[in-house]
Amino acid sequence: MVKSCVAVKRPGVPPVAAVRSTGLARPAAPRSRCPGCFAHRLLAAVLIGSVFACATGTRDPATANTDVSGAGAGDDEAAPDSAGMETTEAEMMVETADPVSEESFSAELVIGAVLPVSGSPSNREYARLFIEGLEVGALLARQNGVNIEVVVEDNLGTASGSARGVDALMARGALAVIGPLDADNVRAAVRAAPRELAFFSPTATQLPYGRRGVYSLAAGDPEAGRTLAQAVWDLGYADVVIVHPRSSRESIEMDAFQRAFPSLGGFVRRRIRYPPGTTTFEEYLTQAKALKPSVLIVAAPPADVELLAPQIAFFGLDELELQVAGTAGWTDPLVVEGLPRRHTEGVVAVSATPPGEVRQPPPEFVAAYETLFRRSLASMIPAAGFDLLGMALDAHRQGARTSREVIATLERLAPFEGVTGTYSFTDGRLTREFYPVRILSGGLHPVDADSTLIPPFR
Repeated sequence: MVKSCVAVKRPGVPPVAAVRSTGLARPAAPRSRCPGCFAHRLLAAVLIGSVFACATGTRDPATANTDVSGAGAGDDEAAPDSAGMETTEAEMMVETADPVSEESFSAELVIGAVLPVSGSPSNREYARLFIEGLEVGALLARQNGVNIEVVVEDNLGTASGSARGVDALMARGALAVIGPLDADNVRAAVRAAPRELAFFSPTATQLPYGRRGVYSLAAGDPEAGRTLAQAVWDLGYADVVIVHPRSSRESIEMDAFQRAFPSLGGFVRRRIRYPPGTTTFEEYLTQAKALKPSVLIVAAPPADVELLAPQIAFFGLDELELQVAGTAGWTDPLVVEGLPRRHTEGVVAVSATPPGEVRQPPPEFVAAYETLFRRSLASMIPAAGFDLLGMALDAHRQGARTSREVIATLERLAPFEGVTGTYSFTDGRLTREFYPVRILSGGLHPVDADSTLIPPFR
């Protein structure tokens, strides 16, 4: 059964589009010959005609708080960042619209989203910002006369709501689904889809095992491990000890490192895992110190790095004059700008931003956002929504007309140039392009920026 829909509206901001749109979609534009040209993708890749939301679950405040919190300990970087933000009734109002049946849809293409429009305050705030990214795309599409609809199903932050949302979207013929946010809700949504349907989550740290076409910006990225392995080897190091939490994200990245580094000629002395939520790392760092490695690899989320980095010196590993290296947790602003420089100086890591570039979204995206909402862009959450929608629509522009074709098309596309990074679909996973960097004087520099001599270990 298709539920009643509610249009997401804000005071003083004209609605992006009506609940129903009419007209014929324009022919798909040819693929850009300048993959790095963001302005072209902004206008051609994100083709949306309207954005509206549908309630799909029982409104039970006691059970509507799980969409984000299910991410698990040790994965703070993947959780929505709602610090300093509050959602009020004045900021996000919903108006009841006429019931919409499957027969009343006239759009040639429907893209679905399953998000906690209601539920806990942090869930609502994340969903609000994420939907803004969809609305930016809708504005650009209307300017181009494209008849595409994005249907947002409110899962109330629950697994049952996620399943009902997917049922409703499939009844409407959605080509792909954006969301849900956490691993439990993603699993429930995927189980509700009896056929291959592409899912794009911004924050889920785990994905269902063995299911094609389920992607996340926050799941483990093998490319991070492979890039780090190549950087460490290129610097002249041949033996490492790895320390990382027992979490899906870091395990996937270090699995890739452990495959890549020996293939280059390196040797992993030991891989030491600690439980998520650990705050004192003496046991694990003492084990690493006893092995006297050339490189200590610390693959951890930013919150763990903030605790671990000072303890490396405290427990005497600095006495070994070893090289410290790690994954993208080390290049997070919370670490680079928040920790005393003595704890990060000289660390080799990987970053989704090329060294030396300013961490700012493209001006074209900022201008479109600020034109629509009449305020400054203060979060990158809208950019994540914009990018995930762009990926699904990129497949449609390349000729995918069924959910099965979307998955097959995505996995053979060239790298996708988005607001939040450059992405590819590799071995069934959404991977990001990473750059090896060295942290020097509180900034990210090319990995060979330090002229310190390295002992000839190989």
